[in-house]
Amino acid sequence: MKLPPLSALPAFEATVRLGSMSAAAEELGRTHGAVSKQLAHLSEQAGVALFYKSGTGVAPTAEGLMLADAVRPALTRLEHAWHDVQRRAESPELDIAVSATFAMRWLMPRMPRFYQRHPDAQVNFRMNGKVRLTNSDFDLMLTWDRLRWEFGERKDIVRLGDVAFGIVHAPGLQTECRDKTFKVHNRCVQQLPGDVWGAYQRQTGITVEADSKTAYEHTFLVIEATLAGFGAALVERRLVEEELADGRLVAPFGFLKIENGFGAILADQGHRHRLADAFLEWLREEAATTPL
Repeated sequence: MKLPPLSALPAFEATVRLGSMSAAAEELGRTHGAVSKQLAHLSEQAGVALFYKSGTGVAPTAEGLMLADAVRPALTRLEHAWHDVQRRAESPELDIAVSATFAMRWLMPRMPRFYQRHPDAQVNFRMNGKVRLTNSDFDLMLTWDRLRWEFGERKDIVRLGDVAFGIVHAPGLQTECRDKTFKVHNRCVQQLPGDVWGAYQRQTGITVEADSKTAYEHTFLVIEATLAGFGAALVERRLVEEELADGRLVAPFGFLKIENGFGAILADQGHRHRLADAFLEWLREEAATTPL
């Protein structure tokens, strides 16, 4: 791509519009000499004169007018785009993609602490799950389900903390735990791709035997079914911390910790949203205070 000296174009456009290098220099906050030097360099690179003297000022030649017709709208579009970029970076709004269960059970109860730090912020939640969101739908997507898929070498993910997964069930449910074997009549699972139970067994060495399974559309329905005594579930600890604390659920094998398994996918790595950076730092702090 062959372009004219871009740094000279604002001076060129202002001189054409104002008919004076001195007026252009004053508008741009430069010296007359600096503007004159830039225009001379631009004409030299073009290989043709772009201005001629006209009275006490200057006027564009035919070639200068041709270039001005292209430069003026280009600079206007660039100015508008730059303004939009800066406005987005300073925007008090942030769009977060997150699962409904994680939002309800962990994130939403903590949001008042974030708003205390950033009272002008507006965090919008976009629910993800079966419906695939595109990068244009969110600034950040929170992800924690490391039994379903692994981060690998992806560069678009910010690690925020650890996650922990374990088998849970209601205290009165009939089960059998012997060594590293867990027997239960029914498993409560979520209707999503990925063999999370198989991944858990491979990583822990625990064998799970169940006569049947019941699938639910959302993780919060899996948890509710487990609380009602319909079977055992495999969940992330943050999602059931209250039920574990008050004894409504038990975890016979404890929890498998996966380091740096809680993260945020960046919709646009090149775009640094200041509020997004603040939100990520706050999430990292909150994750560190959650016992796993």
